[in-house]
Amino acid sequence: MRAMFGFLSLLALGLMAAVAITLAGKGLSPGLASLEARHAGGSQLDYPSLLLGLALGIVMATLARLSWAEMPRRLALWLMANERNFYRGAMAAMFLGVLMFY
Repeated sequence: MRAMFGFLSLLALGLMAAVAITLAGKGLSPGLASLEARHAGGSQLDYPSLLLGLALGIVMATLARLSWAEMPRRLALWLMANERNFYRGAMAAMFLGVLMFY
């Protein structure tokens, strides 16, 4: 839960920074508030693209912190620890297959 709150707070911070940069670039003059000024030369910020870019950046930064050399050993240990569960799942699938196709 804490990791999710950290991720969402980073996204919110990125969006606030993007809005601040956009407002600073446009200026806060009342002439830009009119419809003609928006269509004439105002640059629009694509928020879905910005949000996707922020999310991918945060995910890539998180993945860069993992120790990738240690992953195969951890995967093997996890598979060995859950060997009995895989055996039970295979037996359940086999029994369900017999019940369904008989």
